[in-house]
Amino acid sequence: MGRSVLEGAFSLLDKLMDEGELGLTQLADRCEMPKTTVHRLLDQMEVLGAVENVRGRYRIGAQMFRLGQAWEPAPGILRVARQPLRALSATIRTSTILAVPRRDRVLVAAASIVRAEDVARLRPGATVPAGMEFVSAPVRTPSSSVIGTVSAVLDSGRSATAMREAVGHAARAISAALAS
Repeated sequence: MGRSVLEGAFSLLDKLMDEGELGLTQLADRCEMPKTTVHRLLDQMEVLGAVENVRGRYRIGAQMFRLGQAWEPAPGILRVARQPLRALSATIRTSTILAVPRRDRVLVAAASIVRAEDVARLRPGATVPAGMEFVSAPVRTPSSSVIGTVSAVLDSGRSATAMREAVGHAARAISAALAS
């Protein structure tokens, strides 16, 4: 069975998110779609602001950024997570994230970045990179179900044990704020 129009459009957006700017031919090849179909979809998405064409290279458009800013895994969680993540990063001097499961991925919902090498890998909306080591603690909804985790990047040479208490405290603070 063929791919739907929306599946094709999201395939293009996913590829642009992963790789940044790409030309029409590159995008068609990487998404395994006919070039004419890719061109038609990109033209439609460009009109809507979902993609931008800069000298023949396409990238995610401002409309996608605007729409993405409205998403959160649970009502109010991003607002209540910011301060505890910043405080945690300042205390343990490493990058911290609020990670949430979505379908077959774990996404970064919010981040407090301390280490320069984490800027691109842990930006909100990114998939949590495989191979990175974290110390994590669950964030719970008022009904006690786990909605995500507060996670701190474990640097080589640091003890996970020393970080666990601070990470757990931040996760409990976010959980408590969700309940109020």
